[in-house]
Amino acid sequence: MGILDKIRKQGEKPSLYRRAWVESDDPLLAEARAQTLAIQRLETWLRLVYSALALAALLGYWGFAEGGGTVPGVAGVILGIIAFICVIVLRTGIAHGRANVEAMLRELEGRRDTVSS
Repeated sequence: MGILDKIRKQGEKPSLYRRAWVESDDPLLAEARAQTLAIQRLETWLRLVYSALALAALLGYWGFAEGGGTVPGVAGVILGIIAFICVIVLRTGIAHGRANVEAMLRELEGRRDTVSS
């Protein structure tokens, strides 16, 4: 039984965890959830770019050191440069996004403490 079967059995309603995020009236909480999901997508792209970087290293090594030819070596170097730039951009975006979400959650925690008092 997969997760889709569980969702379909519940009448297409999200699970309890997701429902808590969806049913919130606080726009800051909804924005924190949206940014968290965006960060997760960026992390998926980062893993793919790391794979491309590893492929570029192998291609460059094979092209220049193992006699595969100049064209694969140059292609590996170019792919490596592009992948490295993408890694820098993605890691910076993820770091700034996490800091932003943490700031939102601190703000929400402060609101909760104020209301509780």
